[in-house]
Amino acid sequence: MKRSMLVLFLVAAACTGGEGKPRPTLHPRPRVGGQAVFGAEQWPECINPITICAAAAWAHYTVLQHVLPRAMELDPKGNFVASPLLADAPTLENGGLTGNPFTVRYHIALTALWDDDTRITSADFDFTWRAILSTEGKPYGPAYRRDEYRHVIGVDHRDPEVAVIRFDGIYRDWPDLFGGQADYIIKASAFPNVDQRRPNLERAMRDSIPFSGGPFKLLEWSPNRSVLVRNDRYFGSRALLDQVTFLPTMIQPEEYEWLQSGRIAAIFPSPGFGSDDTVDLRGSPNIGIREGDGLYFEALWFNHRMPPLDDAMVREALMFAIDRQSVIDSFIRRWNPRAEVLNCGFVAVASLGPWCRIHSFDRFVFDPQRARAILDQDGYNCSGTFCSKHGRRLEITYSTNSSNPRRLFTQRLLADKAIEAGFFLRRADFGQSLFPGLRSLQLADYATTAQPDPSVTEMFGCDQIPTDTDPYGINYIGWCDPEADRLMRLADRELDPAKRLALMDQVYELEARDFVSLPLYVLPAVTMWRTDHIAGPIGLFNSSPYGTFFNMNEWYLPG
Repeated sequence: MKRSMLVLFLVAAACTGGEGKPRPTLHPRPRVGGQAVFGAEQWPECINPITICAAAAWAHYTVLQHVLPRAMELDPKGNFVASPLLADAPTLENGGLTGNPFTVRYHIALTALWDDDTRITSADFDFTWRAILSTEGKPYGPAYRRDEYRHVIGVDHRDPEVAVIRFDGIYRDWPDLFGGQADYIIKASAFPNVDQRRPNLERAMRDSIPFSGGPFKLLEWSPNRSVLVRNDRYFGSRALLDQVTFLPTMIQPEEYEWLQSGRIAAIFPSPGFGSDDTVDLRGSPNIGIREGDGLYFEALWFNHRMPPLDDAMVREALMFAIDRQSVIDSFIRRWNPRAEVLNCGFVAVASLGPWCRIHSFDRFVFDPQRARAILDQDGYNCSGTFCSKHGRRLEITYSTNSSNPRRLFTQRLLADKAIEAGFFLRRADFGQSLFPGLRSLQLADYATTAQPDPSVTEMFGCDQIPTDTDPYGINYIGWCDPEADRLMRLADRELDPAKRLALMDQVYELEARDFVSLPLYVLPAVTMWRTDHIAGPIGLFNSSPYGTFFNMNEWYLPG
């Protein structure tokens, strides 16, 4: 879906004189030109889009997504749509997707040009695929997305206007290749001196990208700043600003100070929950704030292979022993006043695509008496402070990272509340080294990234449970439901979005029915800006994997 520029004139239905006709209300035309400076909380090692040194989100926020073209992209609600590079999005209906063999056919827009006026063609798709498979070396090693691109067995580029991607089987996450959340198209002709069949780009693009297929061109990049200038050859919504500079602002109090003083015009800060988190800019003059859900969600993960959580009734009781609302009210709403308890199925969130249309976990509210009643039915004696069985109190070790103030506060709050339900949650610290030790934890609080087109097969598949002989599976909680397993795998092979969503809804219901684990909340995302320095649709991508600066080509200087 092509993003259009801001609407320049809006019509308000106001009546005048006795004519009964609406009088148009003119709004100022967005200003073209000028410069803006933004803050960046992290800084990447390099900006080569296919090596691990540029895997950090801020490499994309500050450079890559503004300079490089992509095939599919996410709209502000987290749905995959065609980027301006494409004439349309591949679907089963238009023949862009075929199931046997599985292929994706990209029709490249005739207007799609590199900044030197040469066409973006299917040969660039082929070169990108080969570069990802061929790039390796030191210090940055192989392309970090190589495993995903190994599912591609060929790129037919005989027609310059059509790239046909051939896969080794149904690949559900095809929109994330050559675009999506963090992939791009690389210009083949920019590297005439590499082996075109096996292009190793490990030493390329570490601190410069000499081409552009996005709204900006990279003028300069260093450990101290990133400078982007408008690409006048861009085929989408052209940038209104002449130049944008990103400065590293990795000390958060200093970042806020720079925003208040006007040294920078916008920031995308990670919400802090530490004891030194005292900055509150609400109500400050000329400060705009947009709050919403971010990408990461916290959950309490139950180990189904360790007693007493191998007992479904204990898990059910625990669901009613956790006061999730108290966590929201105590500190999450400070950063997102509209925050709510997360009730989507794993691993969906409401702000990212259609995957949270049912709220499977909303039945689990804090109800200590109901928890005790369930435990009574399960043979526990709940007449005392803690429920017990065979003379042993109901005790579960609750682990989290105690160096994280937010999780530590949550742990203390929930453990104290659970006493009312008869549970003794023994607080423990799993330290900084979490993986692969998760399979040895009874109850753990850690974050997971929500996905715009989620699969949970690796997380919950029966064959993904790690063992002593095969420790590499990531079903750390050991949940195995044959029906859920069947539905997950069907969903992974379903190309019809509506049918896949219906299958995932069934999986989400089974997750709740079997008390698989308990989602808590979505970590907030916050955009802050100087309203006297920058204007436009700011914060539109606040809750997106792209981050708030994604549409800065539509921002402009006020006045």
